[in-house]
Amino acid sequence: MPSKEKVNILWFRNGLRLHDNQSLHKATTDKSRKLLPLFIFDGETPTTKHCKYNKMAFLLECLEDLDTQFWYHGGKLNLVEGDPVEVFRKISKHFVIDKVCFDQDCEPIWLERDNAVKNFCGTHRIEVEESIGATLWDPLEIIDANGGSPPLTYAQFCHVTKGIGPPERPVPDLDFTDVQFVE
Repeated sequence: MPSKEKVNILWFRNGLRLHDNQSLHKATTDKSRKLLPLFIFDGETPTTKHCKYNKMAFLLECLEDLDTQFWYHGGKLNLVEGDPVEVFRKISKHFVIDKVCFDQDCEPIWLERDNAVKNFCGTHRIEVEESIGATLWDPLEIIDANGGSPPLTYAQFCHVTKGIGPPERPVPDLDFTDVQFVE
């Protein structure tokens, strides 16, 4: 039986872009691993659960644009439907998943999903890299710096972020020259 190919998964959820994408950078640091870009229609995310026609049309346009950008670099965006843990379980039957990278989604409603994925990865020795992709500062760091609760006013937010310091600079666009994709 041939050995399974080693891959890093870039799991797209809300940050549907290649520009300034820290998760993309983290998923491609080890050039010996092929990249598997993935979007999961799980029926639970804000963009797939209760959305009207215009929102779904916009989502599909964004996914098509991402797929086109990957095609330009020799890859493709893989679209699947299902529970994320089950999707990763099925992928792990065909590949050795080395790392799963995604943008943080710190809203309480999504913590259960993300923790289930992190637990699956932990029990299967898969590294998890979570990045800040939709905000300038890590929301959890802001809450921590504010004594455990979110700032309730803009002035309070400014005070907290002043103490934290300036946000990280955007990451440069990725050079896809040495990136290999799962076929």
